[in-house]
Amino acid sequence: MAEAATSFLLQNLKEVVIHQIKLNSDAKQELERLQKQLEDMKKYLQRASEKKSGKEFRECENQILEVVYEAEDLIDSYVTQVAMAQTKTFKLYPGKIDLVGQMKKLRMVKLEPTFQRAKSQLAEISTSDESGARTKAFRQINPLVEKTVVGMTDEIERFVNDLLKNTSDVEAVCIVGMPGLGKTTIASKIYRDTRIDHHFPTRIWVNVSEDYKARDIYLSIVKQFTDRDMSSSQDSDLAIVAQKNLSQVKFLLVMDDVWTVEAWKAIKLALPINKGSGKVLVTTRHDIVAAHANPLAKVNHLRILTSIESWKLLQVEVYGKEGVWPEDSKVIGEKISEKCGGLPLAIVVIGGILLDKVFPEETREDEWRKVFESAESFLLKDDMVTSVKSIIGLSYYKMPYYLRDCFLYLGVCPKDFEISTWKLTRLWIAEGFIKEEDNTKQSLEDIAHENLKELIRRNLVMVGRKNARGDVKACRVHDMIREFCKNEALTFLKVISRSIETRRFHPDVSEIPKFRRICVHSHVLDLLKEKLNGPHIRSFICFSKHETDAELTTLQSIVEAFKLLRVLEGSSIRFPKFHPKLTQLIHLRYITLATGENFKALPSTISQLLNLQTIVIVTSQSIFEVRANMSEMTRLRHFKTKAAIVFKREKNLLAGRNGGVNANLQTLTRLSTQSCTREMLSKTPHLQTLGISGDMGSDCDFKGLEELHCLKRLKMINHAPPETPIPRLLVEQHFPPNLEALTLSATNLEWHYMSTLGRLKLQVLKLKDNAFTGDEWRVGHGEFKYLRHLAIERSDLLSWTIEESSLKELKYLCLNNCSRLLSVPIGLAKSLRYLEMGNVSGNAVLSAQEIEKEKSGDADFRLVLAPGTYVPTRG
Repeated sequence: MAEAATSFLLQNLKEVVIHQIKLNSDAKQELERLQKQLEDMKKYLQRASEKKSGKEFRECENQILEVVYEAEDLIDSYVTQVAMAQTKTFKLYPGKIDLVGQMKKLRMVKLEPTFQRAKSQLAEISTSDESGARTKAFRQINPLVEKTVVGMTDEIERFVNDLLKNTSDVEAVCIVGMPGLGKTTIASKIYRDTRIDHHFPTRIWVNVSEDYKARDIYLSIVKQFTDRDMSSSQDSDLAIVAQKNLSQVKFLLVMDDVWTVEAWKAIKLALPINKGSGKVLVTTRHDIVAAHANPLAKVNHLRILTSIESWKLLQVEVYGKEGVWPEDSKVIGEKISEKCGGLPLAIVVIGGILLDKVFPEETREDEWRKVFESAESFLLKDDMVTSVKSIIGLSYYKMPYYLRDCFLYLGVCPKDFEISTWKLTRLWIAEGFIKEEDNTKQSLEDIAHENLKELIRRNLVMVGRKNARGDVKACRVHDMIREFCKNEALTFLKVISRSIETRRFHPDVSEIPKFRRICVHSHVLDLLKEKLNGPHIRSFICFSKHETDAELTTLQSIVEAFKLLRVLEGSSIRFPKFHPKLTQLIHLRYITLATGENFKALPSTISQLLNLQTIVIVTSQSIFEVRANMSEMTRLRHFKTKAAIVFKREKNLLAGRNGGVNANLQTLTRLSTQSCTREMLSKTPHLQTLGISGDMGSDCDFKGLEELHCLKRLKMINHAPPETPIPRLLVEQHFPPNLEALTLSATNLEWHYMSTLGRLKLQVLKLKDNAFTGDEWRVGHGEFKYLRHLAIERSDLLSWTIEESSLKELKYLCLNNCSRLLSVPIGLAKSLRYLEMGNVSGNAVLSAQEIEKEKSGDADFRLVLAPGTYVPTRG
């Protein structure tokens, strides 16, 4: 943490010295001295990170961190006060703030002595060969692939057989065991088993968790049967609807991580009575839950892995498969797997450590032996939970510095929470964890995604969902790892919770001044009603499952309590309108605002937040006005909302610095068609993601798109009447030359216009809500030769044929609500790996089964039919 904090402070100093404030000569010289001292500290800390991690090292690091934080607070407070003075009188008053005296005192009295003392202490710690450098070999050994279950065949068979038994009533089958045994992994394996897939046409997965809410369980079930929004219904009504729908199908309902008998009782209210058409698979840590779920069955605990299974799993985690482990390291590898005590989580984490030490080969044996010797003391403890936490700590202290803050930051996630990788990586950037690397063309976003992939490869982060390109779209962390992050973070990050019994917050609000970042997942409005004082707080994060309506004074209280805020993540707090005091948060880099009914615009004053990198607006409005001069916000990289953004006073917006060009803006979603002009797009030359929404029949100027050479992802949502023709959209020259992914919705084009798209180098194409209409789509020779992912949703298409050499790279096909479609072209069988269908005709299902038959020898192919899909019987 100290090295990362020092790097961030150095960057801030450069901004102050070079860009933000006109300093007198004494102040500038003092800041330059501080800058030189910090650069020396950073270099030393980078070298020290190669030393063995231990209590002494962490103490030294924390001493340095405290002084760096103090310097950071002083600089940021100075910048804030100067900015406020400038706002009030339009003049700078740096002379009124004794920056020189305070900085000199801090440097001489605290920084230098602390650094020298730390150097002396660190000199006594022996050096290891641990390196934080990234290696290509590291990435090639264990690519980002779906994890497989190793061993446990007998356990899986037992559970599958129990689920396939015919019973007169709905029966629960329980997987019971301690944390880290892989209950959820086993349940997931069972859920995907082909026998289960065929036996239960309807399969539903629900994450229950410790702080479950009954209505969330019921809604998770109900949404599998209807698109109707039932979020306003009473819990009892939702339970009845869930029960009724389940009673009409043969179902498997997976209830993952059930903690209490009360939770099981709530689940039971949604189950059909006296109808044996379904089963419930429950994972739980507690015997009493299993006993209530199935009183007639014996509670069977999930066993630990055998020695053979442990060794197999370790091989898979390090080398991706069995049988390739180096013979000269086989003995030490088997010993390491044995020391993990049959606990899958322990093996997975240790595997991540070994993976990092595969190369160079000449030192591999010695490095792995050191891991074995370190891990042994942890795993011999009686308390296995503590042992696993120790192993996580070993993994953490062995990871390079550039990953540590990113990893600890995962402590902000609530239990069983999937966080969008887009959001997570932008937060990392705003927090200053991501540094631009020398001699590379990678953007901050690219580096952040690489960091996330490395954490996944180290088996510290789990993949949640993937997007159409196969990239990780959402991720999550194991409960133990999340707890480790929270405990290790100390003042770096604190999650604030409220006791149900005492209704008091923990830690107490009086302790908030100790922390740099705070996160709250519930009772956020109650917390903000307290008299908060967070002079050092840089981030206020709320990831509550439920949205709450706040008064305007709530937003004011955040500003007044946390004056040095960089990150404000408030997606679950709806504010009535923009508070003018928000512009006082001049250090703000990331902001998510949820809007109430009357919050319909961003004022021009938001352009005063010159450090903003990411703006996310969560709104139910169809149109959202932006009155700010975006060209003045030169550091803005991402502007994201589902509403159509209308830029008001557009002529003023396009004027300003650099001719009105915003060279850093990468994401703009969604731009209204009336603001989507050639002139507007010319001011955002480096856009990579663009969404457009509105009447495409008359408002939109598509010609500007061809100049966006960096654009990779384009989404176009039409709101014009269906009879409005927009064929001018499908002019090949209008599309960006490097476009990879395209989504069209409600454009109502004729299918013959698809030939234009077929000539582009698209890898992903999504056609939604009658993007194309008509009976027939003929894919011509050589069209869509780069396309890997195709999704068609809500279409009246009847006949689909393809010519040879077209769609030859298609791997993923999703067809939903294409009820007229007669068949899926059999020619797709050559390349297809995944075929998903829902609400399609019986004939289309039969043709999909022909493709499945054609792919019978391909273990990678999957045919997935949505719950309720009609499967005809062959005559």
